[in-house]
Amino acid sequence: MQERNFISQASGVGRNAVFAFCAGFAVLAAAFSPGLTSPASAQTIIDEWHNVKPPAPPELKTVTVDPKTTALLILDFNGAQDPIKGPCNAKTKPRCLASVPKVKTLLDQARAKEMLVVFSLAGVGEAQDIATALAPLASEPIVKSGPDKFIGTNLRSILSDKGIKTVIVTGTASEGAVLDTATDAALNGMNIVLPVDGMSSTELYGEQYVAWHMVNAPGVSQKTTLTTIDRIKF
Repeated sequence: MQERNFISQASGVGRNAVFAFCAGFAVLAAAFSPGLTSPASAQTIIDEWHNVKPPAPPELKTVTVDPKTTALLILDFNGAQDPIKGPCNAKTKPRCLASVPKVKTLLDQARAKEMLVVFSLAGVGEAQDIATALAPLASEPIVKSGPDKFIGTNLRSILSDKGIKTVIVTGTASEGAVLDTATDAALNGMNIVLPVDGMSSTELYGEQYVAWHMVNAPGVSQKTTLTTIDRIKF
């Protein structure tokens, strides 16, 4: 009888060891096999999209710029007179057209201070397709490129030749020309002044995202001042 009890107890210990081993193996398998993970741990940002609460709006700051070392970039305002000639038109980006009067105020102030002003074009647009109120002077350079206006143009040399250290970036789309050009400038050591009423997109979310990104992204946030046109002082 005692021998049978001993054997039974030993068998129980063996079974427990087997159960423990199997449980441990299951944990390891789940850790290394995505298909075996629980639904909760498999969530992506797409799954959680509607649960995301926007962060508080960034602080808008007053900024004083030095006209001698600051340039105003007016990006992709072509299309106002003819929608097929650019993105800044009533059909696809009415918010761009709505921003023109304020950008015109900034442009007038920059010219009065003899600041460098650089325009850009997108798509099939030409100089005459830029919104009439913002029409470039013959002496003001124009570059033409994709979203990043430094790529395939002489914009970098235009700015460096004038000793520019800060750029005020306006334009459309906020998530295109504004974001890419401003990011390139910041990552290459320039200071960015970004007036939120001078950038536009098809959707509000584009403008919201860019405003958040520019003051939060590593390598960019340290160089960016988020502001409005009336907060820019010369």
